[in-house]
Amino acid sequence: MIRFFLEHKTASNLLMIIFLLLGIFFVFQIRRETLPDFSKDQVKITAVYPGATAEEVEEAVCQRIEDAVDKVSNVKEVISLAQEGMGSVTIEMESGGEFQQFQNDIKTEVEAINNFPDLVEKPIIKPLNRTDRVLSIAVTGPMSVSDLKAYCEQLKDKLQRMPEISQIGIKGFSQHQFKIEIPQKVLMAYGLSIPDIAKIISGQNTNLPAGTLKTDERDFSIRFNDRRRSIRELKNITVIAGGSGAEIKLGRLAKISDGFEQDEDKLLFNGKRAGLLEITKPKSKDTLKIYDEVQEFLKQERLIKPAGVNFYITNNVSSIVRGRLNLLVNNGIQGIILVFLVLWLFFNLRFSFWVAMGLPISFLGAMFFIHMLNISLNMISMVALLIAIGLLMDDAIVISENIATHIARGKNAIEAAIDG
Repeated sequence: MIRFFLEHKTASNLLMIIFLLLGIFFVFQIRRETLPDFSKDQVKITAVYPGATAEEVEEAVCQRIEDAVDKVSNVKEVISLAQEGMGSVTIEMESGGEFQQFQNDIKTEVEAINNFPDLVEKPIIKPLNRTDRVLSIAVTGPMSVSDLKAYCEQLKDKLQRMPEISQIGIKGFSQHQFKIEIPQKVLMAYGLSIPDIAKIISGQNTNLPAGTLKTDERDFSIRFNDRRRSIRELKNITVIAGGSGAEIKLGRLAKISDGFEQDEDKLLFNGKRAGLLEITKPKSKDTLKIYDEVQEFLKQERLIKPAGVNFYITNNVSSIVRGRLNLLVNNGIQGIILVFLVLWLFFNLRFSFWVAMGLPISFLGAMFFIHMLNISLNMISMVALLIAIGLLMDDAIVISENIATHIARGKNAIEAAIDG
């Protein structure tokens, strides 16, 4: 093989050009991430059973889920955990299966279970180990906590419209709620109780289907929507209505405030109340592309943000990937230059050039095969490439010196190259 390419320069030059072109074309398509995916393909099913003991949860929830998923193919292992008030079942898929189909099959079987006890809440089905963290954006500002969360929701919606960004979570806030406070003496004065008020609010705060209206041209879905979404709308709920048409509104009886379920569930950044946009990615996405899109988004958003609002990038794991990638590129460039100069010092220019060309040709050829094998550029594969660069340069110098020795003994170039 070596003799063939050395004797047929056209074939060897063509092969080098092919490696260069393929490497240049595919190097920008290789996925970049922090670590390779060693995680298991798993789906977790969680169901809440209020007031039940662990034994009751095991029998009424976990065993029924286990029986249902027995019908699913490609199941490798099922692990159940029963505790007071809640049970969970984790199902692992056999390697080589289609995970999306596996998840859909489990969802179908679990949703078909119709003999759970009445108090069991609807099971939550979610995949595990399918995302990687990229970075977080801390948002601070002089607005109220409710307005800060609303602003974070707006930023989330804008970010999710970008091509590379799809998964964003908001942290720093507990469950949003309206708090209605009525003094006991007011309730006694009107002959009301807390359950009465709750029933009145529930009856006037609904969003329910009301049937379908069919016409010759199309069908219309009708809904009764009386959902109250603000303090003003809640204040306008009628609590007492007299026969003469007089009404007493909730706002007259109660103090209504907009807040969160747990005041202690909050996040401070540089001493200021903050919301945290946590950006993650599916395994198929590129970490650095997502980071670049976030940077461009923040650049545009800073031009239109309200006064006093600030954005801070934190928990940025993409910086590790970019730093290692820059180290890899810089070492490669330095290796080429140093090898070329050292060989030029002792040999002729043509000899030095072709030895130094071994690095970019080998490196770009490797990029083609890395892409074909669906291997990502991550912390582990880049360490391997760094080691390979060192080995390649060492071998290039040793082999070139050996070839020069054979030429000095009087052999022709081809024989010296093969023997060397």
